Amino acid sequence: MTKSVGIDLGTTYSCVVHYSSDGTETVIPTPSGTELTPSIVHISDRGDVTVGEEAKHLARTDPDNVIVGIKRHMGRDHILEFAGATLTPEGISALLLSRLADDAATTLGVPREQLQAVITVPAYFGVAEKEATATAARIAGIDCSELLAEPVAAAYAYGLALETEKTSLIYDLGGGTFDVAVVGIDGGQHRVWAVDGESRLGGLDWDARIQDLLWDEVAALDDGEELRFEEAVVAAIESASEKIKRKLTGAHVVTERVRLQGRNIELRISREKFEEVTSDLLLRTSAATDRVISAAHEVGAPSVDQIVLVGGSTRMPMIRKMLATRYSLPVMLTDPDRAVARGASILAEQLLAKQQQRAITIGGIRSMGACSPRITSVIPRSIGVLVHTSHDPYFEEPYVLHFVPANTPLPVQDLAFNVATIVKNQDRVRVRLYEQAGNKASPSIADNRPLIEAELSGLPDGPAGSRITLQLTISDDGRIRLQASAGRRQLPVAIESFMHGVLDDAETTAQQATTRHLRMLR
Repeated sequence: MTKSVGIDLGTTYSCVVHYSSDGTETVIPTPSGTELTPSIVHISDRGDVTVGEEAKHLARTDPDNVIVGIKRHMGRDHILEFAGATLTPEGISALLLSRLADDAATTLGVPREQLQAVITVPAYFGVAEKEATATAARIAGIDCSELLAEPVAAAYAYGLALETEKTSLIYDLGGGTFDVAVVGIDGGQHRVWAVDGESRLGGLDWDARIQDLLWDEVAALDDGEELRFEEAVVAAIESASEKIKRKLTGAHVVTERVRLQGRNIELRISREKFEEVTSDLLLRTSAATDRVISAAHEVGAPSVDQIVLVGGSTRMPMIRKMLATRYSLPVMLTDPDRAVARGASILAEQLLAKQQQRAITIGGIRSMGACSPRITSVIPRSIGVLVHTSHDPYFEEPYVLHFVPANTPLPVQDLAFNVATIVKNQDRVRVRLYEQAGNKASPSIADNRPLIEAELSGLPDGPAGSRITLQLTISDDGRIRLQASAGRRQLPVAIESFMHGVLDDAETTAQQATTRHLRMLR
């Protein structure tokens, strides 16, 4: 019997939840009984794979064979080699997903093949990062019915899909990524009005600032400079930084005893100093929050009524203090570590109930799965085409012309955009789609990230300037399909394309073979 699960594939910690159709939920425990799995993978020289808490312990003794924060490399060329095997971010993530799926299958008493998952991704992930996540699930052999933006998952968990009046700002600061979104009602439909954030900003960056402070104290020791180059010392400092950050949530001064080279060293950090050295990171989150509120207002969203905190890093007192002071709104913080997985599990069971044409209880209300409320999302970044020639005098050529603006509601069905041939009887054309890389859309190529490179062939004969229509379809979870037609009758034309930073079919198959060759330890 198929079981649904929601998987929060986090940068630092991951979590899996099963939501039953009667409204009860089960947080899937790890083999050691904890509810959160450290998103850490260790691959020994023999090819043995360890995931989670044990891999975190091995980081102290064998740091060269440990992978931390792989989520930050999704959708990018980042090749790693372990035990003679070549692995991509998708392959590493697949090892992590395999462990999470195995734990879920064991707890729910079904074969892993009978799991149907919704996997979360940061709202500000680009198309390539989302495709890479879907590929990781495919390598792991997981049936992923949908990718879900993390703020939207949090909205499900907080019951915002049932909220008929309030507009909420979801502030999601995880271990490695930051999302902020405005969620509310538009004509009776629950939707995301706007999203913003940064794909490389999270608790890891706050940890790094603590590490800098700790290294300053180590440097004051007589042999401080020598200690900096000891792997065991580096691992101890990294481990201490996360502990100190957690303790500073409830204390104004923390003294941590760290064992360095056979002796115990006391390292002291104050919350005041911590907040001082991380003020620029906090400012980056407030700038994104300002932008998303402004963007939501521009598209007609009601004023924000409340702020919902998601992600373990939002426990830092500086976060709540900044938000309450800056926006004068009530701030909600309820189980931020599990909210995303919980929301994903609700949607996963909702999708399964819809497939099986049965009822599901959400928020105490029982209805058929097909009638359960959905929260629709938006495109986080503008998408454009590279233009090589035009009559526009305001841009140097070539430039990127954005035809799908950020915060366009999803899904997008067959959005048409016209380009043209340059010479007579041109039989093929190369099309390059780009995605906004910075906080704002810009025509400069340097401010955009290559997305899709395609070659259209078999164009019918015609004069220079003959019309070619590109048709872009973007699914509910932000994944793209490109089609094209040309000529007076606008007939479909052949198109060969690849997406930058995403494995093709042959590479995916190779990663499947590689990950199967490695031996997963439990």
